[in-house]
Amino acid sequence: MDKAQSEEAGSPSARAVLVDLRERISSQTLLPGARITEEEVAKAYNITRAKAREVLATLEDRNLIERIPNRGAVVAFVDMEATYKLYEVREALDGLTVRLATQNTKPEDWKDMQESLGEPFERSLREGDIDGHIATIERFRGRLRQAADNDTLTDLSERVYERTRVTIRRVALLPGRAEMGITQYRAVLAAIVKGDADEAEQKIRELNRSAREYMLRYKNFVL
Repeated sequence: MDKAQSEEAGSPSARAVLVDLRERISSQTLLPGARITEEEVAKAYNITRAKAREVLATLEDRNLIERIPNRGAVVAFVDMEATYKLYEVREALDGLTVRLATQNTKPEDWKDMQESLGEPFERSLREGDIDGHIATIERFRGRLRQAADNDTLTDLSERVYERTRVTIRRVALLPGRAEMGITQYRAVLAAIVKGDADEAEQKIRELNRSAREYMLRYKNFVL
């Protein structure tokens, strides 16, 4: 593991270390199979072994790492079958998230996202800025979870997202998928702004189903 910078005010909290490691695992900065030890985590983040143990236990609970005899904790692998099942769960969770977000907000709450999902969304794809394009999607999904205002739902959604993040990026790179996604995300937002929870849920479910279809069609390029 690369050494991470500690917070200036002292060692970071277990929560801060957990968030950083989750990000590094889900973005594949730490690759599947990479070994992670308590000692390495404690040293890299300047935290106690007890705090490092707590972080690793949480990562294991979220299925981001697994314990292997004679090797210890390693970043977990996700195969096609498991990923497809995660996408099925994500469809259901996203449907409820969008429904609650629609019910809990007013049209004017989404003006900034209407702008973000407008021309800048297309321009990032046109200019090959995939990181920026996906960042817009992540920001929209984050706003949906925030608007849904359901801590249990957010926790479940984040667990699924963390285990599918790398495939989300790869699916977005498949032929025609990102262009279709632009239309679909805009349709979801339009339904939310109209206040139509049924339509919003239907649109996000369609988006997820089409992503699964692309994933299966190009499975050799996804995993």
